[in-house]
Amino acid sequence: MEAENKFQKVINILQKYGLIIISIIIGLIGILSIFITAYFNCTFYHPDEKTVFKYSFGILEIIISIVIVFIIAIICRKVIKKIPSNFLLMPIILFDIVIFFYWINAIKLNPETDQKMINDMAISFLNNDIAKFTNIAQYLFLYPYQFGLTLLVSIIYKIFGENFLYIQYINAICSICNIIILFYISKLIFKDENIQKILAILLSVFSIYWMFFNVHFYGNIIGLTLALLSVLFTILYLNNNKIYYLIFTGIFISLSILIKTNYSIFLCGIILILILDIIKKWNLKNLLIIPIFLVGYLFINLGYSSLVNYKYNLDLPEGTPMIAYVYMGMAEPNAPTYTPGWYTDDTVKLYRENNYNNEETSKQANKLIKNRLQYFLENPLYFLKYYSNKIGSTWLNPTFQTIWCSLPGTRYRLYPEYAHYLGYHEKALSMVGGKLYNIEENILNIYQIITFTFAGIGLFKLSKDLDLKKALLPIIFVGGFLFHIIWETKAIYVIQYFFILLPFSAYGINYIIDLISQKRKI
Repeated sequence: MEAENKFQKVINILQKYGLIIISIIIGLIGILSIFITAYFNCTFYHPDEKTVFKYSFGILEIIISIVIVFIIAIICRKVIKKIPSNFLLMPIILFDIVIFFYWINAIKLNPETDQKMINDMAISFLNNDIAKFTNIAQYLFLYPYQFGLTLLVSIIYKIFGENFLYIQYINAICSICNIIILFYISKLIFKDENIQKILAILLSVFSIYWMFFNVHFYGNIIGLTLALLSVLFTILYLNNNKIYYLIFTGIFISLSILIKTNYSIFLCGIILILILDIIKKWNLKNLLIIPIFLVGYLFINLGYSSLVNYKYNLDLPEGTPMIAYVYMGMAEPNAPTYTPGWYTDDTVKLYRENNYNNEETSKQANKLIKNRLQYFLENPLYFLKYYSNKIGSTWLNPTFQTIWCSLPGTRYRLYPEYAHYLGYHEKALSMVGGKLYNIEENILNIYQIITFTFAGIGLFKLSKDLDLKKALLPIIFVGGFLFHIIWETKAIYVIQYFFILLPFSAYGINYIIDLISQKRKI
């Protein structure tokens, strides 16, 4: 018993100081975002991803942020004091339905580049045309992790018809679901109605991100809905100790990973929390929880592989080895329009140079990584500049690249009919590259400052609370933060980690309001 207590004390200390470290990371991002803003050096017609930085003294940003937080306090504790937090979701959902579907139909942004590849491959799936998949140089043989999303798109096209707008409509529905699910996750974590009301306000502003991001023909939003459901069922398990909740956790997280492999970070966070829960309860029989949890995960993955093999007589290829993406995340940008650590075509080049041999490509990638690490050691100032640029371009972009996703770009130049159509939507064009865009960026800059700064404060306060369900989302956040330091990065890749901080930002705001108001006298 004494050894058990000592072990649990060690776990509690690790959890406490782990949350303190996470709070410092988040708080630093908030502080830096006051003085530094990352944005894209691109035009309406040429949406390059080259990130540049602008700097300010931050005095105006601090004043505006304080004023907004004070206004939030007045609204929550005076204006909507007697309104249940659940009721506040209804106007947000109605507002989102209007703006989400308006934007999709206004911009009508057909998929291009990788998104177009997935769209075209999905149509090939639908028509049982698998000739393209037998060529090793084709898109899905280079990136087999896109098979799940491609199959999903083909199923949607089978049901509704071959129209890319249907995927964007589903994105819009899933964005609304994400808001609802995170709201109820927060209700399970925090019982205070004031926190939920503050969160409702934060979620309503976050709708700006979802509106622009919904047109992105990718699995990020749909995958997040499934990943959040897995988090919800994990928290329900932690609250009620009912093992059957974990079956749903396993199913939802595996579906999420099939659509977007980056959601493996959510899986790792969930498994870590479940292990810590077993240790804290010190019941070795509960080790059976992990296999039960993995049943759903393995069932979905094996079923998916078997379906592809049975339906199309295809074995999923190995594709470009994952180690090549680690090299991409540290490689020197090979074009002036690339930002350090962002996408380059290095992975495909390596794969082709090695005749699409996975093993040989891995060996070469390992050599390149060692050479690159040696160069970093010999040039520490370059190393600091490289990763400062990489991390800053990822986390200090207040739009998180979502508005960039709605830029017409080459479509405007290549398709005269589309350019003519957009000519009748001046407001839409202004929202992605005109005066309205500047307003949006300024609003989101203040929003970013408030979210990160108060989430850092909230998590620091929560570090004394040893409730595991409050640690799950912060652990997932730091997993995403570390992952994109090592891996390829983009601002758009981390929007989900920014989103899951909102309950803790609401908690931090509420905590500061309580301190200032001397036990809620506002």
